[in-house]
Amino acid sequence: MLDKVVFFLHVVRSGSLSEAAKQYGISASAGSRWLTELEESMGVSLLKRTTRKISPTQAGQRLYDRFSLINSQINDVFNEVQNLSNEDKGLIRVASTPLFAKYYLSQIIGEYVQIHPSINFVVIETAFEVDHVHDVDFAIRAHATYRGLQDKDSLLVKRSLLREPLVACCSPHYIAQHGEPILPDELKSHFCLYATTLVGGNKWIFEQNGEYNTVEISQTVEADDSEILRNIALAGGGIAYLPYSLVCHDLKEGRLQPILKNYVNSQFELNLYFKPRKYMPARCVNFKDYLIGRVQEMEHQNKKGLKQQEPAQMIFE
Repeated sequence: MLDKVVFFLHVVRSGSLSEAAKQYGISASAGSRWLTELEESMGVSLLKRTTRKISPTQAGQRLYDRFSLINSQINDVFNEVQNLSNEDKGLIRVASTPLFAKYYLSQIIGEYVQIHPSINFVVIETAFEVDHVHDVDFAIRAHATYRGLQDKDSLLVKRSLLREPLVACCSPHYIAQHGEPILPDELKSHFCLYATTLVGGNKWIFEQNGEYNTVEISQTVEADDSEILRNIALAGGGIAYLPYSLVCHDLKEGRLQPILKNYVNSQFELNLYFKPRKYMPARCVNFKDYLIGRVQEMEHQNKKGLKQQEPAQMIFE
């Protein structure tokens, strides 16, 4: 019964039976059967189903509201008992941007499971925010930042992992076909490639002599993965606004060219979000410390190995 109620919580949070089944690690058909059995055992209808969405009935909402708190308390009890062991064990759930997952997280987890073989991981590769309290232990999100930007209020702890300048760039072929913009406002008449979560959607910010210019670019291509935008830019598909480390070799070898070089761009920042320490099981505290330390080591090695040239754009302080 407990597994079925917990699965019901996943369905309500996601609004999708198939997505909840994927998160819970069962088939959609098994999940549907669980919900039917749960409703039959309780003698009430818990969910309203349409072709597009699943939402709770009045009884279902009551069950969700009451049991969410109980389930959280049950998890706390399990964590306390597991923490009595000297060996880290249990599940760690991480949501990460595709870029960080590919270049950092995959290697770090590969190392960690060798050190702690009783730790299991669920990795959700997404550029969008997730329900941190209920769905994951850690979230790694990308943002564009600039001087004066105010963070949203949050009950989560934020730790900066990486920070580097963004570069506005395009291929020589694109410039030959469409010309090079000299002023930020000229971007409105160009083909622009953007990631919603990376640089604030279709609003790009440039600074010169202390004055900020926010440009609402033309929405040519939107993607969640920065590497997709890089590949489209390399093919001459438009102007991209990407982390310097992602395009530094392309810039050095002339496959891409920086534009608007007299302006200061935003910074690309990767942040780690997690619950305050008193709410974290020991396995999560230990992994957090390992993750932060290894990112610092890997970033130092990357910079040393690349012998990075100074980017064309300055970065915001």
